[in-house]
Amino acid sequence: MHISLRQLRAFIATVDTGSFTLAARRLNLSQSAVSMVIRQLESEVGLDLFSRERKRVVLTEMGLQLVPIARRMMDDLDRISQRASDVRQLQRGSLRVAVPEVMACTLIPPVLAAFYRRHPAISIKLLDTTLDDIPAAVSRGTVEFGIGPDRPSDPGVERTFFRNVPIRLVCGLSHRVARRRSIRWSETRNDPWIYYPSTFGDDIRTALWQQGRTQRLEDATVVEHLPTALALAGEGVGITTAPDYARALQKNFRVRFIPLVEPLIERAFYIYQRNGKALSPAARTFLALLLKTGAYSRS
Repeated sequence: MHISLRQLRAFIATVDTGSFTLAARRLNLSQSAVSMVIRQLESEVGLDLFSRERKRVVLTEMGLQLVPIARRMMDDLDRISQRASDVRQLQRGSLRVAVPEVMACTLIPPVLAAFYRRHPAISIKLLDTTLDDIPAAVSRGTVEFGIGPDRPSDPGVERTFFRNVPIRLVCGLSHRVARRRSIRWSETRNDPWIYYPSTFGDDIRTALWQQGRTQRLEDATVVEHLPTALALAGEGVGITTAPDYARALQKNFRVRFIPLVEPLIERAFYIYQRNGKALSPAARTFLALLLKTGAYSRS
């Protein structure tokens, strides 16, 4: 059985007005069109819904049985339509996003606060997680999308380029280069190094050791997380590198972020989402706001 919304509307309009002609006026259709649609509905049901008399139509027993069901169906369809309208207009819905832990406490909060002020009815779930877990969170359906650097993902997850994020040198406020506007990698060859696993990629390793670095890799101070590296740099234990968006932590850890040149190194960040699944209005609006902030500075 294939009963259409058009058929139900014509049926309810005819019930309410008691006439095909008046139902046609309500629906802005011709009387013959309404009669045809009712005939189609009766064909689907297999029974007459109205007995046709001279100037009016009267519900049959089957028609009487169908009225409350049709009204409930129309009410449900109206609620679906209203709910869809609310989601489109950001009066209802959710924003579920995964981002790296440091990004979650630096770049994201002011943008998320601006989003919340504009759309307070949207519920928010911010998953601050590890870099490797971002594609996995999207795959699991925990979040609608994630933002992060290049990481392995399963075939059900696709990525699109988001932004390039510059890598900066980080040193304590009393370090000899703390007031520099930029610094070459070769000028860091004698400084004690602090690194954490997620930052020590091939490009950074090459930049360090091709510039005549005197310290051996095994002699560097190794930590697990960026905030720990920043804290140690602030205490003068050594220097490290960090993505530009972590600059918001400078005051907390008493460090300076200095542009590194020769070579300039940037990390490509991507938007991860499920294959073939469009982002919700809330997600699209949040991403547009994030791009508009120009939060990833190149200076």
